[in-house]
Amino acid sequence: MATRLALRIQEHYENLTPSEQKLASLLLDRSDEFLTFSATELARLAGISKATAARLFQSLGYRDFNDVRLQAREERNRTAPVQQVATSLHRRDAVASVSTHLQREVADLVRTFETLRSDALADVAERCAAARRLWLVGLGPDAGLARYTRALLAPIRPSVMLLGDDPESWPEDLASAAGDDLLLMVAVQPWPKALPRLLQFAGTTRMGVIAITGPRSQAKVLRHGGLALVCHGSNAGTQWSSTAAASMIALVATAVADRLGSTADRRVDLIRTLREEFDID
Repeated sequence: MATRLALRIQEHYENLTPSEQKLASLLLDRSDEFLTFSATELARLAGISKATAARLFQSLGYRDFNDVRLQAREERNRTAPVQQVATSLHRRDAVASVSTHLQREVADLVRTFETLRSDALADVAERCAAARRLWLVGLGPDAGLARYTRALLAPIRPSVMLLGDDPESWPEDLASAAGDDLLLMVAVQPWPKALPRLLQFAGTTRMGVIAITGPRSQAKVLRHGGLALVCHGSNAGTQWSSTAAASMIALVATAVADRLGSTADRRVDLIRTLREEFDID
């Protein structure tokens, strides 16, 4: 979708009225096709009035929906070469080769990081550094990325808790969760049913929420008061690439380490010393 529109929605979502949030969520959920609708059609799909739709666009800094269209088309024309590469390479009949794989991965990385704002990354780093406990979760194909996240964060800060792959074990783990904790979700793949319920729990306990997720899921995160780090991934036949998500995780871990500074350095040194004492390679 128009990247500036998505960023404005994420920035202002909490201040929108419930009716305006309905349309904002629709724009995020149908990011690939919203330009094919008129403002009246979008309002009808969201179940709101045309006047409410107009107020939403104005509150996001646009004169009207035509202004949104113009900006989106300008962005689409500017990024057309990358999008054309990504589209052509996502066909199931694309030839599997080193060159096509590289182009696909580069396209995903460009689309992911051209929309990431520096202040959003700084906010994520601050929240991850300040949380009493950091709860990590990833299910199905995302479980490996969640373990990777813990491998990067546990050496630089304490109390990094990884929820198990089986949601049935979560109640025992989360019984000690509190409002000064933070939930960091890795949910790039289609969401299992347990994740929306986990977001509801986080809202009940007033935990902060950060989700590393795909473009079609950011509205779910916003509806639960979370912050979404949107990662693009390509689907080559039956194989899904999570390169952009893994890169985002590495960037977040680096930002957290920078935020913690000498505190992280001392912890890394202590862990290294303990590994030597226990003769762990």
